[in-house]
Amino acid sequence: MADYSKKELAKLRDLASEAYERELGEHLGELEKSFAAWRRGELQSSELSNEIHQFHQHGARDVSSSYRLPHPAMIVGRAVAAGILKESEIPESLWPKLQDEIATFRRVKSAV
Repeated sequence: MADYSKKELAKLRDLASEAYERELGEHLGELEKSFAAWRRGELQSSELSNEIHQFHQHGARDVSSSYRLPHPAMIVGRAVAAGILKESEIPESLWPKLQDEIATFRRVKSAV
């Protein structure tokens, strides 16, 4: 793994935080669709409760566990490989340092 300055680490943490918010937001958006269906009378309360439970047990936990990687560069590399962060959002100074992490997560993604 590349060496990062304090400024670069701070930027990586900011990018990791943004990626987390986006990914969790996508899952919450899906849950919001269930709330909307419930308000329209298309889902029973028990079904909505099950959707909330599924979100808590799977969606939220899966996202949370993805952001427990040991270094923010790994989180950002995963987020770029998954399309959560755009390549254009990565500062040019960080781009060369993140290539190995991005490539690793792209290989993992293509293997799945």
